[in-house]
Amino acid sequence: MKVELVEVESLKHIEGYSKRRVEWLKEKVLNEKIWNKPLALDDQHALVMDGQHRMEVARALGLKRVPAVKFSYAEVEIWSLRPGKYEFDWKMVTERALSGDIYPYKTVKHRFPIDLPVISYSLEDLR
Repeated sequence: MKVELVEVESLKHIEGYSKRRVEWLKEKVLNEKIWNKPLALDDQHALVMDGQHRMEVARALGLKRVPAVKFSYAEVEIWSLRPGKYEFDWKMVTERALSGDIYPYKTVKHRFPIDLPVISYSLEDLR
Protein backbone atom coordinates (compact mmCIF):
# COMPACT_ATOMS: atom_id res chain seq x y z
CA MET A 1 0.00 0.00 0.00
CA LYS A 2 1.38 3.35 -1.02
CA VAL A 3 0.96 6.36 1.26
CA GLU A 4 1.40 9.59 -0.65
CA LEU A 5 1.28 13.25 0.25
CA VAL A 6 -1.72 14.96 -1.32
CA GLU A 7 -2.44 18.68 -1.57
CA VAL A 8 -5.11 19.68 0.98
CA GLU A 9 -6.58 22.10 -1.59
CA SER A 10 -7.47 19.17 -3.86
CA LEU A 11 -9.58 17.29 -1.27
CA LYS A 12 -13.36 17.12 -1.48
CA HIS A 13 -15.87 16.09 1.20
CA ILE A 14 -18.50 13.45 0.49
CA GLU A 15 -20.37 14.12 3.74
CA GLY A 16 -20.55 16.64 6.55
CA TYR A 17 -18.54 16.55 9.76
CA SER A 18 -18.73 17.52 13.43
CA LYS A 19 -17.07 20.83 14.32
CA ARG A 20 -16.69 19.58 17.89
CA ARG A 21 -14.86 16.47 16.65
CA VAL A 22 -12.59 18.63 14.46
CA GLU A 23 -11.62 20.77 17.48
CA TRP A 24 -10.94 17.69 19.61
CA LEU A 25 -8.84 16.08 16.88
CA LYS A 26 -6.95 19.31 16.18
CA GLU A 27 -5.89 19.52 19.84
CA LYS A 28 -4.84 15.86 19.78
CA VAL A 29 -2.71 16.37 16.66
CA LEU A 30 -1.13 19.53 18.10
CA ASN A 31 -0.31 17.79 21.40
CA GLU A 32 1.21 14.74 19.69
CA LYS A 33 2.94 16.86 17.01
CA ILE A 34 2.45 14.05 14.50
CA TRP A 35 -0.06 12.94 11.89
CA ASN A 36 -0.63 9.24 12.49
CA LYS A 37 -3.44 8.15 10.14
CA PRO A 38 -3.75 8.72 6.40
CA LEU A 39 -6.93 9.82 4.71
CA ALA A 40 -8.60 7.35 2.35
CA LEU A 41 -9.33 8.92 -1.03
CA ASP A 42 -10.87 7.82 -4.27
CA ASP A 43 -8.18 7.71 -6.92
CA GLN A 44 -10.04 9.80 -9.50
CA HIS A 45 -11.28 12.95 -7.76
CA ALA A 46 -9.62 13.14 -4.31
CA LEU A 47 -12.97 12.49 -2.63
CA VAL A 48 -12.41 11.84 1.07
CA MET A 49 -13.91 8.42 1.81
CA ASP A 50 -12.43 8.28 5.30
CA GLY A 51 -11.01 11.34 7.03
CA GLN A 52 -13.56 14.17 6.81
CA HIS A 53 -12.42 15.44 10.23
CA ARG A 54 -8.71 15.03 9.46
CA MET A 55 -9.24 17.05 6.27
CA GLU A 56 -10.71 19.90 8.31
CA VAL A 57 -7.92 19.65 10.90
CA ALA A 58 -5.37 19.99 8.09
CA ARG A 59 -7.15 23.11 6.85
CA ALA A 60 -7.38 24.58 10.37
CA LEU A 61 -3.66 24.00 10.93
CA GLY A 62 -2.72 25.49 7.57
CA LEU A 63 -1.15 22.26 6.33
CA LYS A 64 -0.37 22.12 2.61
CA ARG A 65 -0.27 18.33 2.31
CA VAL A 66 -1.67 15.29 4.11
CA PRO A 67 -0.79 11.60 3.91
CA ALA A 68 -3.36 9.61 1.96
CA VAL A 69 -4.03 6.19 0.50
CA LYS A 70 -5.96 6.08 -2.76
CA PHE A 71 -8.52 3.45 -3.74
CA SER A 72 -10.62 2.81 -6.79
CA TYR A 73 -14.13 3.56 -5.55
CA ALA A 74 -15.38 0.46 -7.40
CA GLU A 75 -13.24 -1.79 -5.13
CA VAL A 76 -14.53 -0.28 -1.87
CA GLU A 77 -17.65 -1.57 -0.11
CA ILE A 78 -20.07 1.27 0.59
CA TRP A 79 -23.36 1.46 2.49
CA SER A 80 -25.73 3.91 4.11
CA LEU A 81 -25.82 4.44 7.86
CA ARG A 82 -29.32 5.87 7.27
CA PRO A 83 -31.05 3.16 5.22
CA GLY A 84 -34.49 4.13 4.03
CA LYS A 85 -33.55 7.80 4.05
CA TYR A 86 -30.42 7.60 1.90
CA GLU A 87 -29.70 4.80 -0.56
CA PHE A 88 -26.75 5.11 -2.93
CA ASP A 89 -23.83 3.50 -4.69
CA TRP A 90 -20.34 4.86 -5.24
CA LYS A 91 -21.33 6.53 -8.51
CA MET A 92 -24.13 8.49 -6.81
CA VAL A 93 -21.81 9.53 -3.95
CA THR A 94 -19.23 10.70 -6.48
CA GLU A 95 -21.76 12.72 -8.49
CA ARG A 96 -23.14 14.43 -5.38
CA ALA A 97 -19.69 15.25 -4.01
CA LEU A 98 -18.50 16.70 -7.31
CA SER A 99 -21.61 18.88 -7.49
CA GLY A 100 -21.02 20.12 -3.91
CA ASP A 101 -24.19 18.45 -2.61
CA ILE A 102 -22.59 16.35 0.14
CA TYR A 103 -24.45 13.92 2.39
CA PRO A 104 -25.14 14.76 6.04
CA TYR A 105 -22.62 13.77 8.73
CA LYS A 106 -22.58 10.04 9.52
CA THR A 107 -24.37 8.89 6.36
CA VAL A 108 -21.80 7.18 4.12
CA LYS A 109 -19.77 4.21 5.42
CA HIS A 110 -16.91 2.41 3.65
CA ARG A 111 -15.00 -0.84 4.09
CA PHE A 112 -11.64 -0.87 2.37
CA PRO A 113 -9.96 -3.96 0.89
CA ILE A 114 -7.02 -3.41 3.26
CA ASP A 115 -6.59 -1.64 6.59
CA LEU A 116 -5.16 1.86 6.58
CA PRO A 117 -1.63 1.85 7.98
CA VAL A 118 -0.41 3.59 11.11
CA ILE A 119 1.99 6.33 10.02
CA SER A 120 4.07 9.06 11.61
CA TYR A 121 4.55 12.38 9.82
CA SER A 122 5.71 15.48 11.65
CA LEU A 123 3.47 18.49 11.19
CA GLU A 124 6.46 20.39 9.83
CA ASP A 125 6.75 17.88 6.97
CA LEU A 126 3.15 18.67 6.02
CA ARG A 127 3.38 22.48 6.05
